[in-house]
Amino acid sequence: MLTLSLTSVAAAAPSDPVKFVGLLEQMRGHYDAMLFNYQRGNTALALKHASHPANELYSAVKTDLTPALQTRFLNDYNTINGVLKARKPVATLQAALHTFSADVDAAIATLPAATRQDPKFGARVISTILGNTKTEYSGGVANGQVSSVTEYQDAQFYLARATGWLAKYRAQFPADQGGQAAAALSQAKTVFSAKAEPQVFNTQLDRARTELAEISGDTLAATSGPAADFASIQTLLATARSHYRSGMTDAANEAVISAYLDHFEQLEAPLATKNKPLELKLEETLKNGLRALIKQKVPPTQFSAALDATLKDLKTAQGLLE
Repeated sequence: MLTLSLTSVAAAAPSDPVKFVGLLEQMRGHYDAMLFNYQRGNTALALKHASHPANELYSAVKTDLTPALQTRFLNDYNTINGVLKARKPVATLQAALHTFSADVDAAIATLPAATRQDPKFGARVISTILGNTKTEYSGGVANGQVSSVTEYQDAQFYLARATGWLAKYRAQFPADQGGQAAAALSQAKTVFSAKAEPQVFNTQLDRARTELAEISGDTLAATSGPAADFASIQTLLATARSHYRSGMTDAANEAVISAYLDHFEQLEAPLATKNKPLELKLEETLKNGLRALIKQKVPPTQFSAALDATLKDLKTAQGLLE
């Protein structure tokens, strides 16, 4: 059973609505991939996909969920994992996913109606999902072959999620931008099936994101490169250190989660080509190791020492990528 803690007081509304919904759609994408594999008898891969919503993504949205929704999400995770481990019929898993999806809808409904109905919001959510899709595809394909089945499938179902959101908002978008974005995603699907090089796939996603940026009025940032991601990770780990020393464990945990989800995931694929053991070590540390220390409430000196060791490994990694 999951034993993730509930926060006593939820925020009045999610602090970053676009990021909040993007994370919820990542959960749905992982569960879509889980169901895909379970229907084909691959329980091991289904379990791998199922681990991400509860073990990785929930902590990033927890403080933006009401206490009632926190309880429902945790119950959903336990139910889904129980179905998988007991190898119950596909229909039972589909029923559990239907309940989870309804709870995600309820979470999204906590956003103000004006936000949810704003086409700029829809464009930003789609662009966020596509950014995550780029990351997964880049880690899942190399030289015309699938190098990581999990990441390749993540990209597949994230793309499907983005396409669904585009269909939902397209009538509210200007015809030209909406049509161009749809055409780019259709081409991306073709490129995906061909297992084209990530640069080719990502070009199509960026075509769509450029059109979406015109709708939202945002500037589509160019790929920042490794230096910016390493700098952001270092800043977030420094923030985690400060929060932990002050006894603000939830805030420290959120900083570590952001370092992994928002920045290190962008570095995994290129780092793996240079030094796979180091990439795996840093992934485990940022994804699980530091958070485990926070959960255990180790002395600040022990947590600080772990951060120092991580920063040393990050410096080595940065030297390989620059």
